[in-house]
Amino acid sequence: MTTPADCQNCGTALAGRYCSACGQKADVRILSLPAFLRDVFDDLLNFDARIWRTLRTLAFKPGRLTGLYLEGQRAKFTPPFRMYVVTSLTFFVVFSLVRSWAPAEAPDGAEQPADETAAVSVQPEAAEPADGVVTDAVPAEQQSFGIVIDDDDLECTFDPSRVSPAVRERLEAACERVEESNAESFNREFADNFPVTMLVFIPIVAAIMKLLYLFTRRKYVEHLLFFLHVHTFFFVVALATVLLSGLLAFAPAAKFTVPIVGAAAGLYFFVYLYRAMREVYAQGHGLTAVKYVVLGGSYFAAAVLTLLGAVIFTAFTA
Repeated sequence: MTTPADCQNCGTALAGRYCSACGQKADVRILSLPAFLRDVFDDLLNFDARIWRTLRTLAFKPGRLTGLYLEGQRAKFTPPFRMYVVTSLTFFVVFSLVRSWAPAEAPDGAEQPADETAAVSVQPEAAEPADGVVTDAVPAEQQSFGIVIDDDDLECTFDPSRVSPAVRERLEAACERVEESNAESFNREFADNFPVTMLVFIPIVAAIMKLLYLFTRRKYVEHLLFFLHVHTFFFVVALATVLLSGLLAFAPAAKFTVPIVGAAAGLYFFVYLYRAMREVYAQGHGLTAVKYVVLGGSYFAAAVLTLLGAVIFTAFTA
């Protein structure tokens, strides 16, 4: 059987072993079993090679993957958005599994907290200049909207005098839904919404980066790509930390080793971000340090607002 003159996929005239338009092989005959298995293993090995090459460059050469992508070296690396989605989803799955593996009781000698209570509130008219996002010190009657998680119970409170009638009606309905559920289901709903929250957060911080590098004439998509890679690395580090912490949780010194692992991972991420900025944007230490500090403050504010939005969205949809 001879090779066809035109691509069987798109109809373009063939001039080699692959179509120049769509990339399909010219030879599309039904393969023998050995040839079929050979193609399968070739595809798998090539896929694995791309992943490991991408992870190695991402982890040990901060900013280099972004630079290579912008230079046009793309085929040998996993596409940025695909890599981000895979790593983030893997993290959330592993995180859920590790939580289920955790010991039911604390290590010997560890003290159990007397009252595990947390509160999330929205305070647009707070008198104190506090961050107003996570608190357990603000009285319920002073909160515009608050969700208190106490053990396995949820309590939703808000001050009707601070909101309009239309908003008050929606808040009342949201509070009813929240209180009908429990802490576990609310946390599960919030966890389900968190990946989408991150997809909202990344374009926001990319816009902040655009402002910081406004006079470099870089396109917005370059900053978006930068933070896709940075947050992919974040999830890779978080995944490794969760796995290691899950294993260390069974060790006698778990209450000391697990925080050390988390602190070391967090410190490396901050160092990584600075080095990545230096690599991609190629500015001096002084200017990069100033922008790094501004980015850090803006990043934290954007994270707080985005998480707060996720909490409110969860409350209205739970």
